[in-house]
Amino acid sequence: QEQGQEEPGPSPKSASLEALEALEALKVLQLQLEPVNAECSRQLFRLKVTTLMRRKPYLEHRSTIIQSIPGFWVKVFVNHPRMSAMISTQDKDMLSYMTNLKVEELADPSDYRKILLFFRKNPYFQNEVVVKEYLIEATRYRASHLAPIQWHCRFEKEVYSRRHNNSGLNFFNWFSDHSCVGSSRIAEV
Repeated sequence: QEQGQEEPGPSPKSASLEALEALEALKVLQLQLEPVNAECSRQLFRLKVTTLMRRKPYLEHRSTIIQSIPGFWVKVFVNHPRMSAMISTQDKDMLSYMTNLKVEELADPSDYRKILLFFRKNPYFQNEVVVKEYLIEATRYRASHLAPIQWHCRFEKEVYSRRHNNSGLNFFNWFSDHSCVGSSRIAEV
């Protein structure tokens, strides 16, 4: 540089021109990729539908068998390695009335899941089905909707007390409170 020579390499003008050409090539490639992505999405949707239709009779038969096993769901939750620590004695009793569990993928948007818990007549609430919906994000499940639970009068006071005096994560809090801290862990399980 002391002798007046510049370092070798592209001049700023040629580097700028090369960058513009690369961006234009990238734009053309992206336009070519869009129909391929659209076709892949259509094929994936068809595969999901086909798979669901093939699995449906087996899942329905499995559900029928499960419903004939008394206390099946409470046993599943109590014996699950991640759920067992979150199940209280009262949770166990409440879950003993559970007859079925379904998880549905909502068609649009596809990143939503609906969890349906089915119950027989019980001393806690009147609902036969309790529904919670979740938006699946990259790092967590985020509760998006909770169908209101119709608690029996004699239990409503306890619901309020437990919701406001017990901030720990347990099934009851997840079940009764839309904004329960850590509820994504239960939804994921």
